[in-house]
Amino acid sequence: MQFSFPKIPASIPIVFAIMFLTNCLYTNIKSPGWYYSQSYSDVRGMEPVGKLEGVSCGTSWLWIVYTGDESYEAAVQNAIKDKADLLFDVQTDYSYKSFIFALYFEKCTRVTGIGVKLPQRLLKKE
Repeated sequence: MQFSFPKIPASIPIVFAIMFLTNCLYTNIKSPGWYYSQSYSDVRGMEPVGKLEGVSCGTSWLWIVYTGDESYEAAVQNAIKDKADLLFDVQTDYSYKSFIFALYFEKCTRVTGIGVKLPQRLLKKE
């Protein structure tokens, strides 16, 4: 008795190939993150600046070169720049994009929060 594989319709391998290639050609993923930040009671008495947002990104080419700084700290520094001294009630989001088997890859960290100015007595003197 000879063993034979069951017949597979010709369309099934084509469907699997399309599913595989579309996921490898372009990917765009966004995910929420979390990070500890000060609460409202911690910043009571400080001058609110308003809602601030900062983004930091890093990119990779050909799996060899990686540039940028997608860290949480860089995103917070971009948010507060010269507008605030501290960020509280922080929400963090991450996004990832890749094209053609990740030959080009981008990862970004986005933070949003409320900025406040510290009282002069708490600022460091230079």
